[in-house]
Amino acid sequence: MRPFFLITASLSIACLAEERRVILLDEDGWGLQGAMVEVVLTPPDDPRLAGVISRSGLTDAGGTYLFDAGERMILSRVQARLDGHHAIDADQRHGLGRPSLTTTTQFTMPRVTELVSLHYREVRLTRLPADRWIGFDAARGDAVAPWGKGQSADFRFHLSFKQTGWTESAEALARLRKTPEGRRMDEEEWSETYGRFEGSLRLSFPRPGDGIVSSPGFWPYCLLKMPASAPADGYLAEQEIRFDTLTDMATASDSMGSFLRVRTQRDASGKIISAHYAKIHGRIEAGPGRVAFRFYYNPRADDRRLAFAPGRNLLRPGPGEPVHLFETQQP
Repeated sequence: MRPFFLITASLSIACLAEERRVILLDEDGWGLQGAMVEVVLTPPDDPRLAGVISRSGLTDAGGTYLFDAGERMILSRVQARLDGHHAIDADQRHGLGRPSLTTTTQFTMPRVTELVSLHYREVRLTRLPADRWIGFDAARGDAVAPWGKGQSADFRFHLSFKQTGWTESAEALARLRKTPEGRRMDEEEWSETYGRFEGSLRLSFPRPGDGIVSSPGFWPYCLLKMPASAPADGYLAEQEIRFDTLTDMATASDSMGSFLRVRTQRDASGKIISAHYAKIHGRIEAGPGRVAFRFYYNPRADDRRLAFAPGRNLLRPGPGEPVHLFETQQP
């Protein structure tokens, strides 16, 4: 019996070495049973992908789909769907396709919720002054005059930066200077385009109760990438974002987001009795004299829902404003 036990154990370990797991969870961390999962496995040294194989099956009560990956095969794509939840479609853009990937891969499938009408605008502010506080009107999705068409400041931001070098070599800069576009630029535009700048963007919320908080989740492989509702608390009155235009070009990630609480009203005891909520989808891009981000605002007081219904933007472009800055398919 003793030799038989050892042989059986060895065979089990060899078998488990080829098994992989995909675990699907909801936003609260509970396993999702009955989700249909499809995985694509590719060999590490097959440029023609002739050896690609696929597997499919359902998750168990713990949200796990266990499958035989085959020897040395690399997990390159995972798709999953379940009624009542947003489908996922993950590939190399989301960390798959690496030989060093662990045997267990985990994803969140957020619940499908009602999509609502919001104010949406892709904010692009340029030629901003350094070392000066600039107000931002949440309802209009724009900086206050003279840097935008906003009327009242719900929060403020402050840019500080200095040039520390260039993003291109001296030879490349010489060639670029001779192009029609390079000859057209003045020194300020040339520096802003090819200069390396380091600095910081500070956000400040002077009204008590207002603030910003990082999104507790971000799911780049789903249609809905941030939680459908803003958090009830955790907001900070200030935030600082450091930037380096050279390293940001190579390492910046858009897999992040923030929620904002503005126009807060409190009673005599300091308890919040009313507020408006907004979100910034993706990262806030900052550079010399410029700030850019995708901004959503709910005009209904005390309504924390921020899953946007595409095509139902309550904010309209003004005269001369590009229409595409008010259009998005991202909830």
